[in-house]
Amino acid sequence: MPDRRSRWLVPLVVAAGLAAVIAVGVVLMRIDRDTSAPVGDLLPSASPGVASSSYADSHWRLTAVTEGSVTTAIPASVDAWLELATDGTVLAFDGVNAINGTFKATSAGFDIYGGPMTAVLYGGNDPGVLAAESGMGLLMSGPPPVWTASPDASGAPPIASGAPTIDPETSPVHVTVLAATPELLTLQASGARLAFVRTGPAEKVNATPIPDNSSAPGS
Repeated sequence: MPDRRSRWLVPLVVAAGLAAVIAVGVVLMRIDRDTSAPVGDLLPSASPGVASSSYADSHWRLTAVTEGSVTTAIPASVDAWLELATDGTVLAFDGVNAINGTFKATSAGFDIYGGPMTAVLYGGNDPGVLAAESGMGLLMSGPPPVWTASPDASGAPPIASGAPTIDPETSPVHVTVLAATPELLTLQASGARLAFVRTGPAEKVNATPIPDNSSAPGS
C-alpha cells in the first residue's frame, strides 16, 4: 500500500504542469498583444530631454522626419541640416531654404527663436525635399497658419485661421531633445520628430549672409 507521501506526489505534479501551461499561455498572449498593437496617429508626448549632452558646434544632417504616423527618410542628396553654435545662434537648411535664428537651453532641450530665411520656391514633388521642408519649418518656426479664402468675393487677400499668429522672434519653438550622442541627435518639436546624424564640426552657422540657395533642387 503506497505511503502518504506517494499519494500526494501525483496531484502535485499535475498541478505544477497546469501552472506551467497557464504561464506559457499568458506570455504568448502578451507577446501577441505587443506585436499587434496599432500604430498611433500622433507622436507620443515627448519624454524629459537629454539636455546634458553636447550637440553644439556640430553639423547635423537630417536623416528622417516623422509627422503623425508617417516617417520619411531624408536622403543625403537633399542636404538638409542643422547647426547650433555655443554663442546661441542656429542655422538650418531644409534642402531649399536656409533659416537663421537663436536658441536658449531649457531643462528638456532648447527653445528656438526663428529669424530671417531665404525665399527660394520649390516646385517639385520629391518626398524627401517636401518632408525636410515641413520638418525643418516646424522645428525652426512652429506650425504655419492655415490659409483660408476671404469671407467675401471682394478680392481681399486671404486670411489665416486655425493657428494663432506667432512672432517667431518673441515666441519660441519648444524643442525636446529625445536622444543625443556624439553621432546621433533626435529632436521633437511642433508635433514632428526629426532624426539627425553628425557629419563633422559646424562650418556654416556663423556665416554671413545666410547661404544663397538659388540652385535649389527642382526649382
